[in-house]
Amino acid sequence: MSFTSLAFTVMAALAAASTDDLVIRNVTLASPEQDAALEGRWVRITDGRIVEVSANPIEVHEGDTVLDGEGRFLAPGLTDSHHHVSFVPGMGAAGMPPATNHPDLVATYMKQQPRSLLYHGVTQVLDPAPLTGWEGFTNQPQHPDLLRCGEVPGPHDGYPVNQRSGDHPESAYPYDITAPDEAAPVIARMQADGAVCVKIYLEDGFGAASDWPLMSDETLDAIKAEAQAHNMPVLVHANAIDMYQIALDHGVSVMAHGLWNWQWPEGEPPVVETLDRVIESETGYMPTLRVMAGLADHVRPGTLDNPDLAPVTPASLMTFYREGGADWFADELASDFPADMPRDEIADIFGFGVQRGQRALAYLHGEGHPVMLASDCPGSPTAINQPGLCTLLEMEAMAEAGMSAVEIFRSGTLTIAAQFGLEAEYGRIAPGYVANLVLLGSDPFDSVAAWRDIETVVLRGEVIARDSLQAR
Repeated sequence: MSFTSLAFTVMAALAAASTDDLVIRNVTLASPEQDAALEGRWVRITDGRIVEVSANPIEVHEGDTVLDGEGRFLAPGLTDSHHHVSFVPGMGAAGMPPATNHPDLVATYMKQQPRSLLYHGVTQVLDPAPLTGWEGFTNQPQHPDLLRCGEVPGPHDGYPVNQRSGDHPESAYPYDITAPDEAAPVIARMQADGAVCVKIYLEDGFGAASDWPLMSDETLDAIKAEAQAHNMPVLVHANAIDMYQIALDHGVSVMAHGLWNWQWPEGEPPVVETLDRVIESETGYMPTLRVMAGLADHVRPGTLDNPDLAPVTPASLMTFYREGGADWFADELASDFPADMPRDEIADIFGFGVQRGQRALAYLHGEGHPVMLASDCPGSPTAINQPGLCTLLEMEAMAEAGMSAVEIFRSGTLTIAAQFGLEAEYGRIAPGYVANLVLLGSDPFDSVAAWRDIETVVLRGEVIARDSLQAR
């Protein structure tokens, strides 16, 4: 099938509005519970869900929308299990400076953000720390399905409250728990508000700092017990060996960051011991390799020339970056190093964190421990970590760590669905599942590069030409 024919089929699908039914015909099915793609499949979608998958032609009724999949691969859309919808690359949290100084740019970004995720095949995101601005994401006409945690900050002079400005920075966190007896009502309330998980923090300082206060053992235990009673996984912000050990002592469900802060020059013995505890306890693991990689890219000269930025970054925001609007954060990162150290060398130092994260991932993966696709985009005020692109770069970094294309595919589909009790909703192409799908020009079982070859996105049964999602 030629690209012109495919484009015509997509336009015809978009124009048809007389029925909710979509039939995808003669497509190669790439569903990650299989060992390989299956040729010559037909799929019927009704009211945003898959109702039939067949090796035989499905009858097409009058008014049905038909999408011809000949020569294409149909896969479930990806879930990025760590994406922040209320943060703006190069600025940080919406509602805080410098984002408050650029309302038009923030509005432009917020409008494009869900489209950029869809452009890269991300049809679901989990935001572990959505703050109070997540409705701006779900109010957009086309957006990935949003899952979110209820975020419990650490002590008010600890992380992340100490990173916010204003007289009452804790007011940004509606689910504050400062004592064990507060856990029950707060967690019940966050679940009633629609949260599917609980996010906590174990962070005693960035870099050499280690003097930020942590949540008490008693409060940690109370949060874990109440979350378990509500069937809500507990995700923990932790990236250092000592913080991992505390988290494991309290039986958290998911490490929401990879282990890149080893704290010792060589690091191997405590790293292996700690990762073995992750394996033995069956604790979920999010590598989030783009955190350190994003810092390296932000401080490295020339990275704004990356052509992958253009399709997902609004032109006005790119102009802002090129005119130095996000340089404040690069300067802040560089301030921890000698004033005469070249920025490329500083970027290489952040790269060591990426390498450590990849080594930890390789160890877990080598031991058969499942991991989740999780970019933590933008992670910090990094301009390069743009939505969707950030997820793709995370997948490519996972491949560099030794994971195969099919294992990475499953990390963004089956593994996340199982971790959050969504096995009957997302992650497969089968009757009953949400019809969040992508049509690719190459096989995602064979190469991560297939996720650069997306042609069409199907969002709850709506056919969307990929090109229409670009930033313009």
